[in-house]
Amino acid sequence: MAALALSHNQQQTFFNISDFKSYLEHSLNNPFIIDLKNKNLLEVVDTCARIKTKLHPHYYDNIGGLIHNLRALEQDYNVTLQPIQITDVFWSYFIEYCQNKNLKPSTIGTMCNQLRSVLAWASKHNATVSSSYADIIIPKSRNEEIALTADEISRITYFDIDRFYSYKRKDYRLTMKHIRDHFVLSANLFQRYSDMIKISPSCFENGIFKIVQQKTGNLAVVDIDKYSINPTVTYRLLDEYCYKAPYTHSIGNYNFYLHQLMKDIGFDEPVRREEWSNGTINVTIEPKWKLISSHTARRSALSIGVLRGHNVYALKKCSGHSSLDSMSRYIWEN
Repeated sequence: MAALALSHNQQQTFFNISDFKSYLEHSLNNPFIIDLKNKNLLEVVDTCARIKTKLHPHYYDNIGGLIHNLRALEQDYNVTLQPIQITDVFWSYFIEYCQNKNLKPSTIGTMCNQLRSVLAWASKHNATVSSSYADIIIPKSRNEEIALTADEISRITYFDIDRFYSYKRKDYRLTMKHIRDHFVLSANLFQRYSDMIKISPSCFENGIFKIVQQKTGNLAVVDIDKYSINPTVTYRLLDEYCYKAPYTHSIGNYNFYLHQLMKDIGFDEPVRREEWSNGTINVTIEPKWKLISSHTARRSALSIGVLRGHNVYALKKCSGHSSLDSMSRYIWEN
């Protein structure tokens, strides 16, 4: 069995296949082979991530934001968090703490759901958890997300990386090229970052791209010649990267470099943004580059598809959404 690689650059070793033999030999006498009784919270999260990465290779990357912010909280307050401290009272303070860190409501909601899921799993492995660990009310929010036009996608596609970053090291120029190409390919294939990083030649046949999406399990099907923003560019990038993803590191790293790239390309026009949270509307003005993220590619693909007059059911098939209602939230009407 091939070893699993960690993209967060930490030299850690996952449980290997020899652990399975030990489990089979001892699990009848000791049902708590994974004994979390005396583990602190970060150790519990880390153990859970290691186990779940066996079935979901990118789980550790997906939960990286939670680990980072829990570690920051411990450093800010000079404490070591324990699983039993995650109560209904903790959630109230934690959500406010994250808001004060200027984290997006969607990011806060994702982290809270991830931590609740980890504790539910840990409670089955001898961890001591509070009876109210699941009593959480995540503030409802809705913010206006942007999408790019076909001309803006083209502007990104043909941005001269080598010329603009001529003063940078070769490895930096190569990274930015991969970031650019990954974003453009994502926009042409309609997919989330978590699905793009696992594309392979087996996903393509006679100009048809198919992938079972990690988040929902839905099947997305894209006729590249009909629905890609630019089929010629799509095939060129697929050939260049051997029908694999141009960039496969963590989504955090990807968005970090993507923001820098979009800033350097010149997406600096001000964008008025409204965010609704628990009945309050907050209005901010942000430079466009700051609002472009991995998900912008997917939103752009759908918005451009609608503007071009493509059938909405065909677009839903491309994006893999479960319903037209869920897909409609991705259409940017501006």
